[in-house]
Amino acid sequence: MKRTCKSLLLGLCLTTISLSAQAQNSNFPFVKQFEYGYFNHLGIGASLGLDGIGFDLAAPVGNHFGLRTGISFMPKFSYEDNFDLHESDPDITDNVDAKITLNVFDFKLLADIYPSKKGSFHFTVGAFIGSDKFAKATNTLMFIKDPAKYGKIGLILGDYRVTTDEKGYAHGDAVVNSFKPYLGLGFGRAVPKKRVGFSFDFGVKFWGKPALGVAETLDDWGKTYYHKFKSSELDDKDDEDVKDGLEIAEKVCVFPVITFRLSGRIL
Repeated sequence: MKRTCKSLLLGLCLTTISLSAQAQNSNFPFVKQFEYGYFNHLGIGASLGLDGIGFDLAAPVGNHFGLRTGISFMPKFSYEDNFDLHESDPDITDNVDAKITLNVFDFKLLADIYPSKKGSFHFTVGAFIGSDKFAKATNTLMFIKDPAKYGKIGLILGDYRVTTDEKGYAHGDAVVNSFKPYLGLGFGRAVPKKRVGFSFDFGVKFWGKPALGVAETLDDWGKTYYHKFKSSELDDKDDEDVKDGLEIAEKVCVFPVITFRLSGRIL
């Protein structure tokens, strides 16, 4: 009887060891292994980087591809500066104080490509779609001395004249493309195998050649319209500071993106 019990216990121990070993084998039919299928999992992510703060949803498309969609935005940081106007008109001040505020909000659609079935290194292609106004600026002190002349006289920029609205404010924008293709690479899976994961991405947004947009451009009939200035339209004599700044901006046709992303798998 004792020998029978010992034999039974020994058999149970051997069976347990065998089942444990087989559970670690991906071919064991009773243990469900994690696999990247076609939209069979869902991840949620929060990111922080040069493109600001981001939130997105992600899903795998097999072992080698993944899709992400979400938003990214920058807090509306602002700063004030003083600019010389180089104006000879006695009705216009010699300089103006202006407030410049970031204005970034984009929807994003990205596709990750994983060369290795089990690896985390990936290439990413996609696009950011949002506002074409990267930053906004307006004067904080009136540069037209006589309020009766608001909207009637203004600064000369090349062959154009920039005036103000009826309250004495002029509004300018740093203008880029609203559709910005993206190309990058990184490490980490957007949908982690574990419940929580971490990833890193580096790439560039192609936002085109920046321009200076001014809402209060005055036409020959005394009406205002929105005009996008190029550096070639500005005169060195009258607009040296603006022209130099715009020439530098026009050379920056891409925006670098470095992003750290914390992700969680919810399905």
